[in-house]
This record gives sequence, C-alpha cells and structure tokens, in this order.
Amino acid sequence: MRRNSEAQGSAWLPVGEEPQPAGSITDCVILRNEGISLVALAGGDIDAAQHEATGLYRCDTRHLSRLRLTLGGLAPILLDASQDGAVFSAVFTNPAMAEPGGPVVPARALLIRRRRVLGRGLVESLTISNYHPEPQAIDLRLDVEADFRDIFEVRGFERRSPRPRGEVVIGRAGVRYRATGADGVTRQTTVRFDPPPTRMGPGGAVYRLTLEPRQTVVLDLRVNPGEAVERQPLPQVIARVQREERAFLAEATAFQCDYEPLNYAVEQALRDIRALRTSVDGVEFIAAGVPWFDTLFGRDSLIAGMFLAPWAPRLLRGGLEVLARYQADRHDPASDAAPGKIPHELRWGELAAIGEVPFGKYYGSVDATPLFIVAAEEYFAWTGDREAVRSLWPALQAAAGWCLGELERHGGVIAYARESAAGLENQGWKDSHDAIRWPDGRLVEPPIALVEVQAYTWAALRAYARLASVCGETAEGAEAAAERVAAILEERFADATLGYALCLERARVPVPTPASNAGHVLWLGDPAPAHAAAFADRAFQSDLFTGWGVRTLALSVPGYNPLGYHTGSVWPHDNAILLAGLRRLGFDDLARTLGTAFIEAALAFPASRIPELYCGDPRELRLVPTPYPVASRPQAWSAASLPFVLSTLLGLRPAGPATLAITRPILPGMVEWVRLRNLRFAGAAVDLAFRRGAAGVAVEVEDVRGDIAIVLTDRWPR
Repeated sequence: MRRNSEAQGSAWLPVGEEPQPAGSITDCVILRNEGISLVALAGGDIDAAQHEATGLYRCDTRHLSRLRLTLGGLAPILLDASQDGAVFSAVFTNPAMAEPGGPVVPARALLIRRRRVLGRGLVESLTISNYHPEPQAIDLRLDVEADFRDIFEVRGFERRSPRPRGEVVIGRAGVRYRATGADGVTRQTTVRFDPPPTRMGPGGAVYRLTLEPRQTVVLDLRVNPGEAVERQPLPQVIARVQREERAFLAEATAFQCDYEPLNYAVEQALRDIRALRTSVDGVEFIAAGVPWFDTLFGRDSLIAGMFLAPWAPRLLRGGLEVLARYQADRHDPASDAAPGKIPHELRWGELAAIGEVPFGKYYGSVDATPLFIVAAEEYFAWTGDREAVRSLWPALQAAAGWCLGELERHGGVIAYARESAAGLENQGWKDSHDAIRWPDGRLVEPPIALVEVQAYTWAALRAYARLASVCGETAEGAEAAAERVAAILEERFADATLGYALCLERARVPVPTPASNAGHVLWLGDPAPAHAAAFADRAFQSDLFTGWGVRTLALSVPGYNPLGYHTGSVWPHDNAILLAGLRRLGFDDLARTLGTAFIEAALAFPASRIPELYCGDPRELRLVPTPYPVASRPQAWSAASLPFVLSTLLGLRPAGPATLAITRPILPGMVEWVRLRNLRFAGAAVDLAFRRGAAGVAVEVEDVRGDIAIVLTDRWPR
C-alpha cells in the first residue's frame, strides 16, 4: 500500500482512492430511513470502541457512538434478533449475576425485549419481565455517547484539523451532546429516557429495578440527531413507517410469481430502495449505500434510476433534477470540475465542508456526464414526460458540450486523468486505485479511455439528438460525433479474443485485459456482432464466470484477488448490465444462465438483501456466495439490479412514444409463471401475465388502463 502523503498527511491510504474501512460489517444490523442510518451489533448495541463502524449516522456524521445495554454490569444473552425494514427487534435473557454480597439473580429469570424503529430519529422500547417465582432486583444500565465523528474518520481517514470538543448537558430524564465542527456547524444529539432513570450522567442512565414475579417494566428511549424530533409513541411510529412503506410498494410495479422466495426478494429490494430515498433542496434522490456512501453519487443514482424505470420511474426524475442543480459551471482542478460535468459525489459532513477531503462537491467521474443524458432519454422513453425533458434541456446541452469537448481533447475518445491531488486516480465505475491493470498486472497509466465510457458516449450523443427534437431544439453534430465514437471503438478497442480491450493507456495504447467492462458496451454501445460474440463467450469462461456471476477481473491476471474491491469480486449491478446487453443482442441462452445465477446468488444472502458486491470465489467451493466484508447494504444499484434483471428477462422495453415491446420473454429456471400489476408506461398502466409453456413463454395482457400499444417482437428495440 502506498502512502498518499500529499493528500492525506499521516494517514496510510492508497493514492487516489477514497479511504476503505477495515474490519467487517457482515454480521451488523443495518437500518436506514428518513435520511438516518444505523449500524449496530447483532443484538442492537452500538459500541464504536468495540466495532468502529457501529453508530447512528446523519449527513455523514456519527451522532451516536455508544448505546449499550447491560444488566448488573454484564451483557445480556442474545436469544434472537430480526429486522423488518426500518423495524428491529431482539430478545435477551440474563446470565446468573449478583452484586458483591447481594442476592443472586438466577440465570434466565428475566426476559428482555428490545424493539426499535428509525423514523425522524431512533425510538426504542425495552420491556423487562421477571419469570422467576421470587422478586428480582437489578441495575439496568444504558451507556450512551456521541462522538460526532465524520464518516471519513470512521472509514480510516486521519484528520489533520483538531477534533471538535464536545459539550454535554445533563437533565433529569436525558442528556444532550453538542459539538461545533471546524466548518462552524453545531451538531447535536439528544437522548431522552422515559420514565426518568434512577441516575443520569454524561455516560448514560441507570435504572434500579425491583421486579415482582410476572411483573413487566417498560422503558422507552429516544435519540434525536440534529433537529429531527420524533415525539410519537413507538407503536405509532412503527405504524406510520410501515404505512409509508406499503404506500411506496403500492405505487411501484407489483411482482408475483409461483416461487415465493423470489417474491420476497423483489419486495426486499424495493423496500431497500425506499429506505435509501433522501431529499436535498426539496427534491428526492436515491442515496448510494449504507453506511459508507450514504449520499448522492451521480453514476449510482443514474444507473439505479434507469434500472427502476419500469418499476418506480419518478425516482429517476428526482435524481436527474438534483444532479442538474449541482452540475459544474466552471473549471476547478481541486474538485476535478469542468463546465457541464455531472457530480461524482456530494457530501455534507464536516471534513468535506472544510476541504480536508475533496468530496464535498466532487466531479471526478468520467461516466456520470454521458450517463446523465442516457438516463434522461430512458426516463422520457418510459414516461413520455416532455415537461421534465424541457426543464432539463440546459443541463443536457451543457453535458453534451462537455462530451464533445472531451472527444476533441483526447483525439476522438473520452479519457480521464485526475487534476486534484486528493482526487480519484480512476474515474470510471471501477474507481479504486488498483482497478485498471495490464494483463501482466501493471497499473495502466493515465489518461485512460475506458471501453464502457465510449459506449456510454455513443449512446449519450444519440440520445441528445433525439431529446433535442422533443424540445424543439437542434443538436448540431451530435449524431455525426456518435458515429465517429462507434467507429473508433471498433478500430482501436476491438480484440479478436476478448471482443474489446479494457481501455486505452494514455488514450492511445489498447490494454487487452480480461475484465467485465465490455459488458457495458453490449448494453449501451453499437458493437460489431463478431466482437460482441467474442466478449460474450469470453465472459463465461471459468476465469471470469464464478457460477454466481462474472468477476470484475479475470483470475488469470496478476493482481486478481477474490476479495479485491474491483480486482476479482462480483458486482450485482455489473452483472445486471451484462445481462441486459446479452438480451439486447440476442444471446438469450447466456442471459438465461446469468439471470438464473444472479437470482440464486441474491436469494442466498440473509433476508435476500443484495449487497454492494461479493467475493469472486468459484461456486464449487461454496454453497453460498462469500460475503465481501465491508459491502454496503442496502445499496442502491445492487437493490435495483434484481427488479432490472427480471424486467430484462421478461423483455420489457419501450419501442416508441406509446408502444411497449415484449421481446423474447424468459422465465428464470425456478419460475413457472409471473404476473406484473400496475406497470406504468407513457401515462398508462398495464397488467401482464407470463407463463411457461411447451413452445416457450406465453404472454397475456390482462388489462391496459390508458392509450398505448403492446407488441410482441423478436427484435430488441433500439
């Protein structure tokens, strides 16, 4: 590991990469709702001294670093814990315990139930029941603390500025923590106990309880981060949160099949998307992932939004509006900004605000800008919303201007080289410092022209021309530029064995490394049939295909690591994109193989919650995919991948302003029938049924509410 002394001072971190957290959050409980996230130990405790990632977070700040339950100074014994969306419950009992010289509380005399929900804050109820025939006296302690650490500190960044000194105000029934950061912002956390505890101090509350046989005592706890206040009783907060969740699911396309685990997984994916909804300036977007990326990422929100266009299209509009609002309008090397660029990442924490990390408004992404244009057309194709396109037109013009300028600057390709000393070395979706390699393991030298970015740019320029006609505008030169990009892709990236090279080093020299990137060319590019077929075949060879999915990097390449972030792991969204490309170009047998593997992997994770990524172990070595230790969950484009995989297998695509195409529908191997309800398209709503038969998959249009046409076709709409 190299030392980034230029950007990080004394912190030992790779050059040109965001800090990577240590340890593992695989066994942590993670809740997210109303812009607040919680990472806790299995029983619900928060203890950053024991596990650095645990905490209650809001706006990149840890507002609670300890919430620990003990009985008589001992940890209770966890019997069971479960999670249902933003609601968590756990059950404990007591070990045998006694104060010095005091009576013994027998083991398992007490049953302790913890129930909590994230609303506008954390609301928790503890019930303590005595099931022993004798009265029992105990000290129940709730240790609390708020350290207000920035998420980058939690992830391993060693801050240079002094850490803010905290202030503690103790009341009879609670404690308030407050600290003013180097950015001048005062952050606070209020913890309230009901009923008031026996003793209250800066470190928490102590209840001295005497429980008669069969007596139950209820203690309530509320944690309000920042200005958020949750005053309703726990049952009412749970009812409200679950009602809001049901309303979101009712608005989305409804999925039902004859394989119940898949029904549950789709619902879990949509609930995770709902949990990640976040508002800025009154506009809603999908945060990238909890806990490390719980904010707006341009690339992530656009891809997740496109995946969800057949399921919940308004989420994509919100992401487009927010990104347009923060589009760069000037050149700023410190943030890798240039006029027209769409943000890579926006942060609202202390270290971003004072510039100690460059990610407050950071533009070091080479692909978010063309994807912004592609996503705008995808939104329009599904909704027919001309008003939205017209409102986005100035941002689309600026984004197209950036694309055309970069093509001219780099000799017909779009390439990247960071300008910010503290910015990202790699600026495609594989943005870790070691992700882009030669076949012999050497790191590729910038400027780097990634193969998938050229496909995005081709699609973006064509989309820009079509959107211009929607707005009554002109897009002079866009289509001609798109054709030049397509030609250069075939001339300079094509490879007889791989299909396409991974990238061009210094924007000139092809790098023939076997990796997953060219799958994105099949999704959005205009590949020559022979080159598309070569990549499709190469992707399913054993050094890339694990049986659970396609690896980011082939195990034959030096530097491969099944635990590498982008150097051998499997990313669900990457595989969903490849599957869409296979379907688009007619490789249906491979798409069926990949789709079945994807679904089987998704169902193998606890609660069918698809993580950000998982390890690249071969399937024959494991009954389930090997978890990646610090993978975010919920994570936007991973959660959105499952619905996208299903709509892709079913062959659902817009084929014109009011024409929905169903192309060569496929059912996963474990499924005999699928029904979709309330599929929104071009202002209409559709109910469809798919059923496996001897001659293939039969489609029935059960209901259409609106004026659209539905066609069955063998050719994927362009």
